[in-house]
This record gives sequence, C-alpha cells and structure tokens, in this order.
Amino acid sequence: MIIRIHPEEIEIPEDEPFKHDLLNREEAAEVLTHLISSIEGPCVLAIDAAWGNGKSTFLRLWSQHLRNSKFPVIELNAWETDYAEDPFAVLSIELTDGLKQHAGKAVISDVVQGAIKVGRFLTPGMFRLALNCMPEGVLLGSEVSKLFESYGKARLLAYREARNSVKGFRDKLQTMAKEVSEGHLNKPVLVMIDELDRCRPSYAVELLEVAKHLFSVDRIIFVLAINRAELGHSIKSLYGKNFDANGYLKRFIDIDFVLPVSSRSEFISSLIYKTNIEKYFQRTADRVARKRGNSLVSDVLKGIFESSALSLRQISQAVHRIGLVLASLRSDRWTFELATVAVLILRTMDENLYRRFCMGNLTDLEVIDTMFPGEENGIFLGEFYRCLFEAAIILGYEEISGERSLLLRNYEKHDNLEMSDNGPNKFRQHAREVTYFVKRERNYSPPVEHLKVIQVS
Repeated sequence: MIIRIHPEEIEIPEDEPFKHDLLNREEAAEVLTHLISSIEGPCVLAIDAAWGNGKSTFLRLWSQHLRNSKFPVIELNAWETDYAEDPFAVLSIELTDGLKQHAGKAVISDVVQGAIKVGRFLTPGMFRLALNCMPEGVLLGSEVSKLFESYGKARLLAYREARNSVKGFRDKLQTMAKEVSEGHLNKPVLVMIDELDRCRPSYAVELLEVAKHLFSVDRIIFVLAINRAELGHSIKSLYGKNFDANGYLKRFIDIDFVLPVSSRSEFISSLIYKTNIEKYFQRTADRVARKRGNSLVSDVLKGIFESSALSLRQISQAVHRIGLVLASLRSDRWTFELATVAVLILRTMDENLYRRFCMGNLTDLEVIDTMFPGEENGIFLGEFYRCLFEAAIILGYEEISGERSLLLRNYEKHDNLEMSDNGPNKFRQHAREVTYFVKRERNYSPPVEHLKVIQVS
C-alpha cells in the first residue's frame, strides 16, 4: 500500500482542462471568461476565497481554458518571488519573459530598457547619498544651506526624469500589450498572480501598488487570487489595526469575484480513491473491516466534513493522514476503523481539543459540546454518521479514562422522557441511536495506543 505524504496537484489536460475538476468550477470559469472578454483594460480582477479552498487550482484550470480560447496568459506565483526586494523588477521580468513568444523583439527590448530607467528611481532617495558624501567634521551653517539647496535642485531634476521615465515605460508597455492583443484576436493580456495573500505584508502591498500605478495600461488585465480577509490583515499590520484595509483595497481592485463553494462529496470520494485506502481493506485479515471499512471511512468523512467549515486543503490533508495510519498497520491486526476515523475527524477539526482528549483532560461530553455547540448539544437530527462518530468518541473516552462515559449517561437518562412531538422526543431518538452503536461497537473498541497513532503529521 503506497501513500503520498503530500497530495498530488490535479492533472490538467491541455485539450480538456476541466476533465479532472472535482469541484465543478467550469461554469465559474466561463462566467469570468465572458466578463474579461468585454473589458479592454486596464483592470484588476480579484478572485476571492478562503485559504485552502482551491484558488490556485482554479487559476491553473482557468488559465489553460483561456489559452485554449486564444487569450495570451502569463502566470506568476507571488509567494515564490517573495524573497525579492523589488516587486517592480519581478513584474517587469515576468511580464516581458511571458510575452517574448507573442511580441516582437524590438518591442520587448524597448520595454526592458524602459523598465531599467524606471528602476533607477525606485531605489532609496538621494538624500541618504548626500549625507554619505558629507565631509567629516562639523559643517558651518552656510555649507549646510548650500548642500540642501543643491540637494533640492537635484531632487527636482530627479523627479522630472523619473516622471518622464515612467511615462516612457508605460507608453512602451502599452505598445507591447496592443501588439500582443492584436495578435490574439484583440483579446486582452491576462496576468495571473497567485498566493499574494501568503507574501510578507510589505511585499504584497508594494506589488499591488506597482501593478496598479506602473503596469496599469489598456489591454492588460491583472487577476489576483486572494483571501481578501487575510490580505486585509497584512495591510493593517503595516498601517495599524484601525486602518481601513477594505477601503484601501478598493483603490486597487476594480472587480471582485467570490469563488463559489462547491459540493465536497465527490472531492472526498476521489481523495479516498487516490490515497489507496481501499487497498488496505482488501488485504487486512480483519473480516469486519474488510466488509465495511472502506465504505464506513468514506461515508463518515463525507457525513462530517461535507458540511464543516474546513478548507479543501484541510480535508485533503486529513484523508492523506488516515491513509498513512492505515498503511502503518499490519494486515493481521484489528483495524478499529470507526475509532480511527473518529479521532482523525476530531484532530482535523480541533487539534488542541483532540490532544486534550487523548491526554485525558477532556470528557467525551465536553468534546461533543465544543464541536457541536447549541441547543441539546447541537444535535443534527437523523444524521446516521454523526451517531457513529459520537459512539466512537464515547468508547475512546472510556478506554482512555477507565471511567463510565458522561455523554452516554446523558443519553441513557433520556430514555425516561415521555413520548411527544417536540424537540426532546427527537433528541431521545438520537440518544437511542448513539446508545445502540456504542453497544454494537463495545467489543470492537481500540486500545489507547491505537488512538494516539493519529498524531502523525
């Protein structure tokens, strides 16, 4: 049984980019394609989604779809260039390198030369240089006055030269963008910038400012894949916690697009298949696990994760973690698949809660109250796999503590409630289902050592 430590990136066939897409985001890509087709530029489009919810994958899928539709596309991972001091240099090089195959050599050369001129004026100011050139010793008042008069003139001249250089650079960039666009049926140039929200705050903000002020020309559209909330935190870390980060971002972003949340069921099923979990259940000597293991793992994970607030990345990591645990087990040992998947879910949803539970510092009742807060423990009525999950937590608590389960006692006392059509009657039904599963699994509960193996990272 072979398990990958890190999940593979989705394969994107050139002629059919959405073939392996598990989140049905082709429609979102089509909507965005129609949108940018109606824009000449300049424009900055932000694709917003929480961390780990598939922004990078969507950008790769959409980029290939755009290339197939004859759009000129340049892709840039901002986080991979985060080590650079100068975002202007990064954008200049990536943009010109990306368009070499589309624009004439003379046009590219003009843009590069223009970028070099502009770059001279994005270095620290001349004032520091003037101070470094001061003669040793104390300067007289008249000497200071002459120095600053000279420095003032130099600054004025430098500003005029910088302004002219910026204008020249933008004119040349505009010429290049126009040439490339006309060679692609007048479609705009798409510059895809990913992982901006993972960069150090100063670099992320500077890259935004440079893209907006220096590269903002007709027929170029910047696409930013961001977690807007996290990028806002980066901005506040630079300008203060009371700074209006949202208002600041509006100065740079022309169009916001929130990536739709898709169904996770097929995504989880595919992860389980790719992780080879089924192969373990085919080779184990544990007859119960061989019969029910793969379907139980799949159904419980989907039943809990599908409606959770976990990111797709967190879910992917969780499935690979359970694959590692199963791969570490000998085929002649009991599997305890229900307990394994239950503690995996607990660890994924709240690692601190999981560790406190495994150390005996939390009761099963406290775990369920924390994970599913609300009236009557936040029970989602009729959820078969929720009952299975609770049963496993009850058995785990009894194994760890050697004490009678508080959660189970809470459920057992509801057998004495009178039958009615209100909430308590439904809660009583849930309590009976959990109690039934506890009795069914009691002779199949794992030792503490097995629970703790899930700590593998």
